[in-house]
Amino acid sequence: MRKEFKRELVERAATLALEFRKKGFHCSESVFSAINGTLHITDPSMVRIVTGFHGGGGSHRKDPNVDLTAALEELASGRDRRPPEELPISITGHLCGALAAGIVCIGFLYGRRRPTEDLTCVDELCYELHRRFEARFGEKLCKELRKKYVPQSDNHTCECIYQEGARLAVQLILEAPSLVDRCPKVEPWKDLIEDLQLINER
Repeated sequence: MRKEFKRELVERAATLALEFRKKGFHCSESVFSAINGTLHITDPSMVRIVTGFHGGGGSHRKDPNVDLTAALEELASGRDRRPPEELPISITGHLCGALAAGIVCIGFLYGRRRPTEDLTCVDELCYELHRRFEARFGEKLCKELRKKYVPQSDNHTCECIYQEGARLAVQLILEAPSLVDRCPKVEPWKDLIEDLQLINER
């Protein structure tokens, strides 16, 4: 695959991550949908398997009358800028949902179906995704990332993390067979690359 097509796929994932966020999806959902929309890994409705990873693993209403979905959207969109202790919800704040979504996508492509299958490919890729994510952001935990990056953003959101999380995962997946010798060459995105080539040749 030529370098320019890899770059196009990586940037497509970043663009889609932002588009899915603007539709109302949270970090794990936006990044999963962006990677899947770029690489055609699985049925798009499978986004539901990553929903619980947003906010670092879910959230809790401090008052049972709070509309959790609405409160989370206000927070994710940057409209609610109160400090965590003043929010009507508590966020788990563990592993960033953008990173978790990338790990899930790696699992879809390279995960095991039987316990006797080798773990080398999936484990090495997940380890490398963690390493690259932490090298880029200095953190992997939602709570710490929000403290650091939300105040720096123009719209008081994590959107830069959504975009970069999608970029990092797609780039790693595209490099997988050359990075880890035990990774099979899996290319569900081959048709998309051929379409891009045809468009660029016109």
